[in-house]
Amino acid sequence: MAEQTLKEAFEVADTGAVISGELIPIDGRGKVRVTYNWLYSALNCVPNDSSSFSWVIEKVSGDVVALSPQSHYGGMKLYASVRPDNSYHVQVQAPFSADWITKAQGDEHITMTELGFLTVTFKGLNGQYMAVNGSESSGVISTGGSHCGYRLQSNASRADDATFFIAVDQVLQSKIALPKITGRSPEELVNFLGKRGVENFAQIALQVGR
Repeated sequence: MAEQTLKEAFEVADTGAVISGELIPIDGRGKVRVTYNWLYSALNCVPNDSSSFSWVIEKVSGDVVALSPQSHYGGMKLYASVRPDNSYHVQVQAPFSADWITKAQGDEHITMTELGFLTVTFKGLNGQYMAVNGSESSGVISTGGSHCGYRLQSNASRADDATFFIAVDQVLQSKIALPKITGRSPEELVNFLGKRGVENFAQIALQVGR
């Protein structure tokens, strides 16, 4: 099967889980992850945290997707939610409460647009791009440890400030022909991504699967 673009893959995909992989902002501030029980479980990037954190990208309809952490938390399948009740920060737990987001509907519906080989933008229902904040937020994890990181917020008006690379680690539908990105050496990835015109490919290659 010939290699597809991400747009082509999602056009032919069935509704439901399509791929999983790490989400890496091309500005180099780390991988998108959830540090559970920190600032009500916001999506964030931590530059000095090189551990893997994979997301499942589900097709809802057309170019609308839902993002779910691959590893469940407390036995729950959670979803990224653009929160109008918290300045459009993106998180898997409702602000000011203990309510986890376990269904993909409304605020969890995110428009994904491919810009080139596996580089994408995401928009919330408010029509703004999901982007990594320009400054860090600090807090205390419930276990007593401290933490800081860059939160994600659906508040950017320019795609240039909100571009992510999807480091695919699993293709979850047989009709999809996207290459697996994780599991390659940094040297292989530099060559592979560079030939496909990925912006900041050398920097991204160093972060994949670490």
